[in-house]
Amino acid sequence: MAESASRSNSHDYNYQRIVEYIFNHRATSRSAIARDLGLNKATVSLLCSEMQDQGVVSEIGSGSASSNGGRKPTLIEINRRYGYTLTVELDSQVIRALACYLDGETLQFQQVTTTAITDLAATLDDLIGHFTAIPGTTRGLVGICFAIHGITNGTQVQESFLNLGDLDLKAYFAKYGVPILLENEANLSAIYSRDFVEELGLENTVTLSIHQGIAAGFILENKLYRGSQGRVGNLGHNIVMPAFSINNSRSQVTYQDVYSEYAVIHQISDLLGKADMSLDEISKLYADHNAEVITVLSQFANGIAGILNNVVGMLDPDVFYLNSPLLHQIPSAIPQVRNYFKRLSGYDIPVKLIPNIQLATLLGGAALTSHTVLGLTGVKLHFWDYTDN
Repeated sequence: MAESASRSNSHDYNYQRIVEYIFNHRATSRSAIARDLGLNKATVSLLCSEMQDQGVVSEIGSGSASSNGGRKPTLIEINRRYGYTLTVELDSQVIRALACYLDGETLQFQQVTTTAITDLAATLDDLIGHFTAIPGTTRGLVGICFAIHGITNGTQVQESFLNLGDLDLKAYFAKYGVPILLENEANLSAIYSRDFVEELGLENTVTLSIHQGIAAGFILENKLYRGSQGRVGNLGHNIVMPAFSINNSRSQVTYQDVYSEYAVIHQISDLLGKADMSLDEISKLYADHNAEVITVLSQFANGIAGILNNVVGMLDPDVFYLNSPLLHQIPSAIPQVRNYFKRLSGYDIPVKLIPNIQLATLLGGAALTSHTVLGLTGVKLHFWDYTDN
């Protein structure tokens, strides 16, 4: 019995190593896999044949012969058309959905605003229904990931800026017969930065998401760190003592109250005596050197630098990524964040806007689902080799 279990564990371990290698090396050969992973060729050939039978990998032709001549090796790669993933981002104002092939190539995008929603479950069913019959793959839909603007432990949603009522996402959508994943939006942004952003040598990164709330996703030694209940990175609830007055009746003021995108928009709107302004309007006023807008955004930039300073003493990352539509709209504020962070911390750690901010979270969900389908949870996969994202 113990010997049988040992063989099973060895099979699964080597299977996962080979799948990871094939994904990260694109077109490769069985001999290269055996050489680089230190496995015998018979084991590699057996497991690759198993993967082919399952549709996970496919043969794509012949490579070049070695300098000694001989037969040209048969090349194999991940079957990008094995299936497709679906990520649904639940924001308080808009719900976005993105379908991707297993390698992260984007297929279809849909979004709906939340203002007119009366039945959230029915709305999500209708939205997901647009994606359930995409042709051209072996297995069709292979998994759904819900990106939560709030807090989730992977099983239940503890906090959400979008009111979910009594909707249990995992239980309700189990009817689709595929894995249903729940993950914090900031964590998915962090997974995107690890798997889609080609910056080799980075193993420890922090992605700060600044939306209606403020949260961070931590990649430590190339693995997502979630903590025991998924609450790690919920920085928006941390208490702050602001250096400027704020109209808040509570005795405790949080980072979220002062430095979230939602808070900044409200501060500027109140100062100018207008209804909630758009980022386009604020950006134009900033470009026109409006004094009130410049003051608020300067305080915002310094506040974000202060948050980074608090994080750096605990984690000392290789880089900070900022997932902030506000800073994406007004990138000229980024140097102030960098400079004030360096002044506070004394560290010269890069602070960068996350690329492809419109799809970063959704692509992070696609990556997480592909990891799950391939049995490679916690492994860094080079999606950048397959996409232009």
